[in-house]
Amino acid sequence: MKTKASLLVILATALCLAQTATEYESPEVNHIAGMLNCNCGCHLRMDCVMPPTGICPVCKAAKIRIANMKKEGKSEGQILDQFVADMGPGVLAVSPGPFGNAAPYIALTLGLGLVLLAIRYYRHVRPAPAVAAGDDAALSRYHDQIEKDLSKLD
Repeated sequence: MKTKASLLVILATALCLAQTATEYESPEVNHIAGMLNCNCGCHLRMDCVMPPTGICPVCKAAKIRIANMKKEGKSEGQILDQFVADMGPGVLAVSPGPFGNAAPYIALTLGLGLVLLAIRYYRHVRPAPAVAAGDDAALSRYHDQIEKDLSKLD
């Protein structure tokens, strides 16, 4: 009985050690996976780690495939070409480039400039000139006309 339990513990330990992510979580595998888009719908790159399970199953399978290709001696370009051949050109992640990285900061600066210009403009707005008082005779005539019209409505 004790030997069976010991064998089960040893087998479980061996299976747990066999599932370590050291092969497919290496920096060179993550570097190549970072150049590929995940097609599970998460819109992340394949070097992602998603809680609570730890990793996306699509990314995990791709990383294992990349690790196996690296073991076969394939270069980075050959691995990327193989993924493009299998999944299409949309799998390649295109980095935004220098302007793409700077665009949010440029937009923020322009927006802040517009806000400051608006504040400056409305701070110096002069009040409208006061309207001169009307002629009291004309005003009383209009008032009398309004009173006549209102009496007709009753």
